Amino acid sequence: MREVALTWTRESIAKTDLAALDEVVEQLTFVANLLITPEGVRQIILPSYHEGKSVEDLENISYITVEQRLNERESEALVIWNTHALVCLASTTENIHVMPPSEFDNGTLTITLRGIPQAVASFVKLSKVFLPPADIRVCDVRAHENGLEQALTPRQYECYGLALKHGYYDEPKAITMQALADILGIARSTFQEHLQSAEQAVLVWAGEQL
Repeated sequence: MREVALTWTRESIAKTDLAALDEVVEQLTFVANLLITPEGVRQIILPSYHEGKSVEDLENISYITVEQRLNERESEALVIWNTHALVCLASTTENIHVMPPSEFDNGTLTITLRGIPQAVASFVKLSKVFLPPADIRVCDVRAHENGLEQALTPRQYECYGLALKHGYYDEPKAITMQALADILGIARSTFQEHLQSAEQAVLVWAGEQL
């Protein structure tokens, strides 16, 4: 199995239709794909807007239709219909899977996908034609294996890594536990259980390295 992370920077999207997204949001997490079709994808997203911008500005972007505002507890998650060409390309390329969550952060879009090597190569080749990435990192999935990952279950590793990535352990916290649970599409109590068990396992693993 092959894994590829493709990154588009603010400079590489400046003259594309993704620039409209950069004008509206500081950060946008594509939490989950609810329905995938050749014409578009229904997604749950978690946006953080530029000052003065709102969901109405997001709605005005040509390839985004806001279908539902979830407004669950501390998050402002949305259900959208996304018809962007990159999304449609990912949905019509067989034998690949886009790994959630994908991130649009301060003008930089990062998408990670896994699949059969030939299918991954096909997606990368096509993406270079109409929206060339600024950076492409290819690796074998097995290259990710390390001592810490082996010490945790896949779900523990996912939750712990997500918390680190989004600044949950910063002071003050950069994200709430509810928002992290929303990114994975699971209950807050479930996420908390996985995270606490991961933290305990990390402490044991770290002690063994001394």
